[in-house]
Amino acid sequence: MDRAKDRPPLTAALLAAQDADGGWGAEPGKRSNTEATALAVLALGASPGPGASAALRRGLAWLVDHQRADGGWPLGVGQDRSTWPTPLAVLAVLGRPELRERAAKGLRWVVGHAGIDPGWFIRVLYRVWPGALPVRMNPTLKGWSWDPDAFSWVEPTAYALLALKKGRPVLSGPDVDARIREGESMLYDRVCEGGGWNYGNTNVHGVNVPPYPEVTAVALLGLQDRRETPANRSSVEAMRRMLAEVDSGFALSWAIACLAVHGQDTTAERRRLAESYIRTGFLRSTRTLALALIASGSPESVFGL
Repeated sequence: MDRAKDRPPLTAALLAAQDADGGWGAEPGKRSNTEATALAVLALGASPGPGASAALRRGLAWLVDHQRADGGWPLGVGQDRSTWPTPLAVLAVLGRPELRERAAKGLRWVVGHAGIDPGWFIRVLYRVWPGALPVRMNPTLKGWSWDPDAFSWVEPTAYALLALKKGRPVLSGPDVDARIREGESMLYDRVCEGGGWNYGNTNVHGVNVPPYPEVTAVALLGLQDRRETPANRSSVEAMRRMLAEVDSGFALSWAIACLAVHGQDTTAERRRLAESYIRTGFLRSTRTLALALIASGSPESVFGL
């Protein structure tokens, strides 16, 4: 994707998708949600242009208005508890002095939440007979979950790690470091055979589960300061192999961001991303549009540590 040529059309499309309340929904015209709004704010913040500043201010105001008293964010308007998009919202408000306390409150929510405990029976079974479990993983390692009442999953854990690591100038300390270490351990415990990450587990009932490029990219962004580990290196290679068979704008955007942060050339992937937009319009997905705008610019400035 040609950065100079393709960013203005993407910016214009993202501006046109903004809702009247200042947020963004899953598609233009859909009710605003935290994930799409946070990604749009990140994209516009890295892509100044005509109309972007006003839209950015309105998007930030939407995030401020929808932060809950506990410091987190719900996924959608009207939902009554904070959940997995909180790290993305934190990333969107980080670096803005006037919203420093908002970011700190969000980070405190992230530190205080984790996937639920599997229970004493599963913990004992894992210690004495791990092969009896239907999945091959350490169930005692806690990352983050999609829902506060669910087990840990790869993507929300990666988002949380990225927010906590980028947020260290705002919130730091032993509790933050401990959550980062356990989240990293959980992700490394879930690496698929040959590298990369699936949404959840690596092996179910003795069958290896394949990795996916977008999940692998997000996990590698969360682990980017561990890039010299064998698991990171094999996973970058695995993602490159997977991309050869993928034309999804969502997957390509995350992969470009990951590869750029790792200092790798993304010329071919940017070209394919531009072709995907021309061909599909990203199926009207606002989050994909925002991620593509980030990918077409300087994703390392948005997601790099």
